[in-house]
Amino acid sequence: MNPRTAPSSPIVVRLLRDALFEFGRHIENVPPPGRGGPVGRLSSAAWTAGHATAALDKWVNGYCAGGDRDAWCVAFEAQPHSMPVVFLEAQTAFERVRERAERYLDSVDHDALTAFATSPGSRFDGQRVGHWLLRAVAHLFAHAGELSVVSSLLRRADLGLPGNLPCAYGAPVDGVAPETREMPEAGPPLLARFVLDAREAFLHVAEHVPVPAQRGAFDRLNAGGWIVAHIAEQEDQYWSVHAQHLEADPWLASAEVRYGDAASKPTYAEALAALRAALARGTPYLEGLTPTQLGTVIRRSRIPERGDQRVQDLLLLQATHLYALAGELAAISSLAGGEDADLPRVMRHTLTWPGQREGGTS
Repeated sequence: MNPRTAPSSPIVVRLLRDALFEFGRHIENVPPPGRGGPVGRLSSAAWTAGHATAALDKWVNGYCAGGDRDAWCVAFEAQPHSMPVVFLEAQTAFERVRERAERYLDSVDHDALTAFATSPGSRFDGQRVGHWLLRAVAHLFAHAGELSVVSSLLRRADLGLPGNLPCAYGAPVDGVAPETREMPEAGPPLLARFVLDAREAFLHVAEHVPVPAQRGAFDRLNAGGWIVAHIAEQEDQYWSVHAQHLEADPWLASAEVRYGDAASKPTYAEALAALRAALARGTPYLEGLTPTQLGTVIRRSRIPERGDQRVQDLLLLQATHLYALAGELAAISSLAGGEDADLPRVMRHTLTWPGQREGGTS
């Protein structure tokens, strides 16, 4: 666990610390041949690192913390996409911006999440701090997925996104403030909203994958059909089989796309149909979640050391996995001629979070 994480830290703060760690790890994992210009139709790893860093600086250190922007990030945003970026400069900027963000997170409690951030010029102006922090989480994991594709193409070992989430996974469930304990009109808790947004972002990417990427046209990369079926199988297991005690989807049960299964190339149309069905079955459960359900144990992990898994644990794992694999799938689509997915998308569920203090007093 990050030593700066206080026991009372909101789960959103913990998750952003994990995202910062994972993105830094994936920058470091890019091999020397990938630290120069673009690989195929992908943006260069240096540009991706700089772009994610500049967004982090703007959203967290600027909008949320109200501080001055990092000079390198401002200069990066002012230059055209075609301008080359020095990898070491982008990496150094990330570490500098990350340290400022970590210091800000030291002060963020549950009440701070509900405050409105000042974000002039943004299409999301007037949003709460909680939204901007989760937008940063989604953005970092999506671009970590993109960097993982660059590294894999250049024969670096896969680091395994979303990682262990040492700050957030297994953390105490946020206490529920008395005034929000029974407020169905408030909708699902913020973390459940984040998962709903992640599912929509992944589906958008999956619906726009070019045929070559669907079938697995690139050596050392998973086929698009496997990525989509893998996510669908998790969706089916988490929110239908274990949360609602429904029967498993028969196609997914026999598709051999679970964690640890050998790489395969499922038919893309069948994988996409299974994904849509899994999302439809799980949505009523996620939309009906209340803060008091987050601590309920609903399954035992396939990874023995993780043991029993609560609703909160699965929400954390699935949201970050969805954004990471959306970034990976979008990168593979780009290699095959696909359009930019503009991740993490609008995040409409998080945007409409009413801001009740789900975390109680701080």
